[in-house]
Amino acid sequence: MLARGRWWMGVAAGVAAGLAGIVAVEAATDDAAAQRSKVRLTKEQLVINQRISQAAVRRSNEALRRIEAAGTPVAGLWAVSSGADGVSNLLRGRGATASQRVGRGDQRVTFAADISGCAWTGTPTSDGPFPPAAFVRVALDTTDPAKTRLIVRTFRVNNERVDSGFTVLVAC
Repeated sequence: MLARGRWWMGVAAGVAAGLAGIVAVEAATDDAAAQRSKVRLTKEQLVINQRISQAAVRRSNEALRRIEAAGTPVAGLWAVSSGADGVSNLLRGRGATASQRVGRGDQRVTFAADISGCAWTGTPTSDGPFPPAAFVRVALDTTDPAKTRLIVRTFRVNNERVDSGFTVLVAC
């Protein structure tokens, strides 16, 4: 409640706030400066813009040629193996065709494409009937001329090889 005799200050403040609101709305709905003036482009400006566009197209085409020269990428290859003894213990995968035990803790995983230019990693899993190993090492099988196979070694902390389930991810 306003003190006696000072009611006029409240009215003045209200009127000032109202006028400020009207001025703000008017300024916000006013035409932009660029809309009021006509934009003029010179021939030189258009030639510069055309050259910039042509250079961008050349860079884009060169990048596409380099991608094509690198070959068709193979991406998203993976395999899940039980690690069990047998002809093939591949449980599921994308691009993987087989997983075969070649020795205690050693598996050979075969993919449908050359993976020598890719990166790969392995993780122990308990998807198979054996307890999971502590570590997984993955390397390209150097005896494979097609370069489609990985050797996966599963072992425990004390370096004891153990037949164990694993997942291999190949990123190209």
